[in-house]
Amino acid sequence: MRVKFVGFYEYCAEDTDKCIAKFAEVTAEREKKTGKFPNLIFGPFTLAGEKGYLSGFAGYETDDQGQLDNLTAFYIPEMMFKFTPIEDQSKMIEHYMKMKK
Repeated sequence: MRVKFVGFYEYCAEDTDKCIAKFAEVTAEREKKTGKFPNLIFGPFTLAGEKGYLSGFAGYETDDQGQLDNLTAFYIPEMMFKFTPIEDQSKMIEHYMKMKK
């Protein structure tokens, strides 16, 4: 089953060039369809961060936890990630109603 995630990330502003280069490498891997990284389904988007730090989020889809691990490991030490699964509200309601029976 494919699961969608929001990936929140943060990095030090002085590492911006390194993060941009790594993003280009990840994008190239996705274009080759190697399956190494999760599919990017929206974003990335930038959020206002604390002084000296940049943060943001992007949406991913995968059925392989290893792809999220690969993405996190690839960006270390410059960027830190936190992933949160997201679910279609109508499906959540459907599951909830079944559990109530």
